[in-house]
Amino acid sequence: MNRDSIRYDVDKGYAAQIASELLDDGILGGLMPPQKTYRDQKRENVRQVLFNLIKAQSLSRAHRRLIKVAVPLTKMRESVGRYDECHISYRQVKSIIEAFESAGLLGVDNGKPFFQTSSEWKKKCIKDNRLRTKKGTLRGRVTEIWATGKLKEAIGGYLSGNTHLGADVEMIVEEPAVLVRSPDGELIDTCDTPRASRFQSTVAEVCSQVRDRARVSFRLPLSALPSIRGNTSPKRLQKAHEAVVRRCPAAWMWEHKLKGNRIEYTVPEMALEYQRKFCRGSWDCGGRFYADVQNVPSDWRKHIRIDGEPVVELDYDNLHIAMLYAEEGKQLSGDAYDITSEFDLGAEMDEIIGLCEGERKHYRRRQRTVIKRALNVLINVENYQSAYKALKHHGWTEEIDAPLADDVFKPLVDALRKKHRAIDEHFHSDAGIRLQRKDSDLAFEVMTETGAIGIHDGFVIEASRQEELRNAMKQAFSAEYGGYEIPVSREFKPLTANGDFASDRSASAESGADRERRGFLTPI
Repeated sequence: MNRDSIRYDVDKGYAAQIASELLDDGILGGLMPPQKTYRDQKRENVRQVLFNLIKAQSLSRAHRRLIKVAVPLTKMRESVGRYDECHISYRQVKSIIEAFESAGLLGVDNGKPFFQTSSEWKKKCIKDNRLRTKKGTLRGRVTEIWATGKLKEAIGGYLSGNTHLGADVEMIVEEPAVLVRSPDGELIDTCDTPRASRFQSTVAEVCSQVRDRARVSFRLPLSALPSIRGNTSPKRLQKAHEAVVRRCPAAWMWEHKLKGNRIEYTVPEMALEYQRKFCRGSWDCGGRFYADVQNVPSDWRKHIRIDGEPVVELDYDNLHIAMLYAEEGKQLSGDAYDITSEFDLGAEMDEIIGLCEGERKHYRRRQRTVIKRALNVLINVENYQSAYKALKHHGWTEEIDAPLADDVFKPLVDALRKKHRAIDEHFHSDAGIRLQRKDSDLAFEVMTETGAIGIHDGFVIEASRQEELRNAMKQAFSAEYGGYEIPVSREFKPLTANGDFASDRSASAESGADRERRGFLTPI
């Protein structure tokens, strides 16, 4: 469960009243059994599901993004003489979910493993139980659901017709433009301090340049989505929109239409409203700019349009590593994550794991991403043992789809230390959160100079303004770091107006990493 989902709960309060009214509204008539005894029993189960959907949709309207209901898919063991506090009978809930989904009233995201859910969710759902596999990983799954179609419209009608928006849930308070959180994640009230006012002005400047400068749309081909079925345009549109929202919850309230073989969204101004978020109770930690438009997945950003024009996305190469080199009075040359000349990670993995020919290609194409993660882990963790644990359980597994072999870890770390002796004092320094503060200042300079959409250390702009953005990014870094240079790479080739890739126009400022990335692209 994450910030875009709420925990399944028992029905109560005003949202429960709306659920009871919905049951008699005719929308669910065909889903209720005719037998009175069984109907009364099922009515309570359906009302509980409706209550959770209403509560989530109420929060969704208030927060302007899709918030789902997270439902556990595993029956909890009995603890202290009772089951978990929600009294969930998954067998009954599962049948209701399937019936609602078949009727087009529900969107469903298949369950995710417990280890991907928050510690709060685990504590609430598992209590004192310890459901573990032989490897020590928590068992069980959760699925996420939300109202769609006629049910979504009916709930929306009830919510818009009363003053209880957000009823029975946490109080909805509009978040300020600048947020500072303590080390334990609590929000700190800093609104009236001089530094808060100064950072609020930076957010206002960015919003003014990005939000007010151009119309932003998002035109995604249906071929980028799972198979969309339905004989009518409304049905296809609903299914396509649901598929988009699964990956980009912020698009839940964006206006959209089906046009040919594409679903087209109008990105609202509120999706370009930035916040600046600091952490650890310090103005020197974090500070990056966040907006809903950043939730468009990276592989979909090529389909964004600014005033109808295709876009490009430019990123700083090796940004945090280049910053550390500049702080030591040195220029980073080449790719910070290329260690194959000193240690052929792919060949070592071939030998240790015994990869077949097809697997070797899979591993090696992801090699650079894993090395990047490994170097950043080495800089940010407290010690060697912490780095080993982080890579064993997170970075390598996520990017390579296989555990990090013990025999690979030490040579990998040794190769990175040897390559980056110039900044070895920054290893195990927890520098990343401090460097985020610095890269957010670069982002401020670039966004206010060009009006580009900021994605942390990358920026999206009209394809015709690519070199303008590239120059602004380079100049911002050079001005901040005493004349040191940094390469800037393009994430994808611009599309034509019809959505195909334009003929490539190489630029002298492109880096080797940029050209390598372009080599893996295929037209859509």
